[in-house]
Amino acid sequence: MDSTQMMSNSEIRLPIENAMRMAFEEAETAKREGENPYGAVLLDPEYHFCHKAHSRSIERSDPTAHAEIQVIREFCQLQKRVYLENYILVCSAEPCVMCSGAIKWAKIGQIFYSVPQSEINKISGGKLKPSCESLINSGASQRLIVGKILLEEGLKVFEGFQFTPQDKLNK
Repeated sequence: MDSTQMMSNSEIRLPIENAMRMAFEEAETAKREGENPYGAVLLDPEYHFCHKAHSRSIERSDPTAHAEIQVIREFCQLQKRVYLENYILVCSAEPCVMCSGAIKWAKIGQIFYSVPQSEINKISGGKLKPSCESLINSGASQRLIVGKILLEEGLKVFEGFQFTPQDKLNK
């Protein structure tokens, strides 16, 4: 979906952009802490802030501790729930395959992201990954997924960052 079609409504655009800037702050925190620079923010169905997180794979010695999984895991544990139907996830970058699976299983209703995988691949030199939409929207249920939100600001998070396999950093 073209973000201009969805984002013409300022009542929706403003909380999404505010949450996106929070996700960028989380990504910057991750980068300062030596993690991959990703952040995520969870909003309730009325677009109010619920929770935020950043990548913590190195800190936790957990390859699954990506920002999106952290925000889902932490919020669900705090709220004693499994599903987040009608909640909104705002991510500094397009969710990876693993995170897309977690988003699908958590039944999150809407996903907004800034930097698409294609841009991350240009920066990292990596291979093209499946889109989050191809995974999240497989099957009967369809979720709203909108990318390239505040893209120029999102790309700034990756300035000066070197994608290095984390196990190579300590050797």
